[in-house]
Amino acid sequence: MSATVARSKHLPYEIDPTKDREAFYETHWKHASLEVLLRHVSPAGETVLDYGCGRGETLQIFGNAGFKVTGADVDPECVKRAARFSAAVQLDPERPVQQFGQRSFDIVTCFHVLEHVENPRKTLSELAQISRQYVLIAVPNLRYLNLLFTRKVDISFVNEGHLQSWDHWHLRSLAERHCGLEWVDWGFDATRLPIFSSAAEKLLGAKAAIWLDTVPFRKMFPFHGISVIGLFRVRKD
Repeated sequence: MSATVARSKHLPYEIDPTKDREAFYETHWKHASLEVLLRHVSPAGETVLDYGCGRGETLQIFGNAGFKVTGADVDPECVKRAARFSAAVQLDPERPVQQFGQRSFDIVTCFHVLEHVENPRKTLSELAQISRQYVLIAVPNLRYLNLLFTRKVDISFVNEGHLQSWDHWHLRSLAERHCGLEWVDWGFDATRLPIFSSAAEKLLGAKAAIWLDTVPFRKMFPFHGISVIGLFRVRKD
C-alpha cells in the first residue's frame, strides 16, 4: 500500500489560538509534545524534522526552544507558510528515506499525520530510519470520555480525512512490534469532560474551560486526552 497522505478538508491555513478554543488545542498538543521531549533531550545542536509540518507552528515552537528545525509537507501552501519560521521543503511521502537520507535528523516529529496515511506501519518505519535518536508522535486519541460513560457508534465522530485511529496501547504496539522503535515516555495535552467542559465555556468563558481541560481534568484522566503523544527511541538492534 502507498504511504500517500489522504486528502483532508479539515486544515485551515490560518488559525488564532487566542480567539478559538479548538485552535488553542491544535497548538497546545505541540507544546505538550515539546514538554515531553525536553524531559529527555537538551535542544542545543539537536536537529528536528517535522514530517507533515502544516502551517509551521511546530517549527516556531521547537525552534524557539533551541532546536534546529526543518519542516516537510505535501501541500505547497503549507510549505510556503511554514517557511516563515524555518527551512521547509516539499515532502515526497512515497520516498521520504531517499529524500532525506537514513539517520539524517536527531529527532523526527509527526503530529496528527499518521491518521491520514494509508499505510501507517510503512510511514512510521520510514520515520524511524530517518531519525538518529527519537521519533515523537501525536495522533488523535481513540479513547475518550462519553456522557455517562456510554458507547455511541457514530460516523460523525470521525474526521473524514482520518483512515486510522489508536489509543496509547495500540500506538505503542505498532511502534515497538512493527516499526523499529521502543517507547520512552507519554505526553498529555488536554482532557475534555462531557457536560463539564462545555458548561464551563458557556458559563465562564473559553479561558476557564481551557484551564479545566489542561490542568485538573488532564491530571484526573490523562489517558483520555485529545491526543496520544508518544516519545519513542530508535532501536539499534
